[in-house]
Amino acid sequence: MSEFEDLTWNKLLQEFGKSLENAIEYLENRDIENIPGAKEALIQRLNDMKLIFPKNNGDIFIKSINDKIQNAFFPNTKTFSEAFEKILKSRTHEQDFIINELLNGFVSSKAKAIASGTQGPIIDRMVEAFSKRNDFHIVDHQFFAMFGDPNKPRHYVRKQLEELINMFGLISKELVVEKDVRTSEQKIYTFYTFPSGIIKLLEEKYLIIDQELGYAYVSDAFDRNVFICMFLANIAINRDDMEKIGGAYTINGISAIFALIILLSFLPKISVDETNPILNDPNYDEANMSIIPKSWMMKQVLESLFEPLIKIIAYRLGGGLWLSKIIDSEVNKKIMNQIRFLIKDVNKWILGQLVRVEIPIFISIGNILTEVLVGYEEE
Repeated sequence: MSEFEDLTWNKLLQEFGKSLENAIEYLENRDIENIPGAKEALIQRLNDMKLIFPKNNGDIFIKSINDKIQNAFFPNTKTFSEAFEKILKSRTHEQDFIINELLNGFVSSKAKAIASGTQGPIIDRMVEAFSKRNDFHIVDHQFFAMFGDPNKPRHYVRKQLEELINMFGLISKELVVEKDVRTSEQKIYTFYTFPSGIIKLLEEKYLIIDQELGYAYVSDAFDRNVFICMFLANIAINRDDMEKIGGAYTINGISAIFALIILLSFLPKISVDETNPILNDPNYDEANMSIIPKSWMMKQVLESLFEPLIKIIAYRLGGGLWLSKIIDSEVNKKIMNQIRFLIKDVNKWILGQLVRVEIPIFISIGNILTEVLVGYEEE
């Protein structure tokens, strides 16, 4: 790391330390708490973080982000198919459904902004279109039918479709027919498809050959997760090219999503009295869930921690270029508010309390903090 980068990283760590102080001060002055001991548990955790996170040049952030986020979602490679395969292998809907929901919501929102005239979830429609053919190609007129706006000029619609294609890392191919059957003239067909390396992976994983009937078809396992992984792989290999990944909007949204994941991972688990009715609720699984008191979700607590975390995520994933795109604007505040409300959307409500489902990434990042805390106590 250069001296300039050291200064930038140290500044980000200092900003996060200040945010912890603000959150602690706010919590200490609150008199209302609906779960006994929850306030004290969170204050203790934030004080621990304030003490430990600056140590060893922010090593706990580096481990959490590099090992658990970078490697799984933004692998360090310039090969699209390699990035896609690594991301696809590291994720399943069953294990990481919270991340799927967060990313699907963001991708759908961005895609909707591009193809504003489209009815229904865009990713779902793409899954449906590509599933109908066994070669993972769709012709351009299908794309126009799905995402075109009849009230807009054709050149405007084509520009929208190009943005949509670029967002997922799809490519276009041309097929020249010297003599079209209907017109007896040369005709050029444009197809949208996946890069050749991705096609090979898709055929291995999702194409089923029916030997008895003699044809191939796309399996039901081909779902929106494929396009989310394409979206992430596109960011991974083009993280230095703002135009190819959707500019500041993508960087702010992605950084906010993973800041939320880090924050949820570091929240402490609390114990409730055995008489608490939530323990007897049939929807509550004590082995795989933990309670998040509503007071922890206060805007004054979350926003204080969110802003510096977003910058830290951006800097670790994309360096100074990404950090320069994290701007304190109304757009960014809107994104942060949307992410804050996503906490409610991707967790469960049980008897008036939020419940965090302990998915693998929460556990693995949380374990990093636990190990550091144990080591510190032993010292």
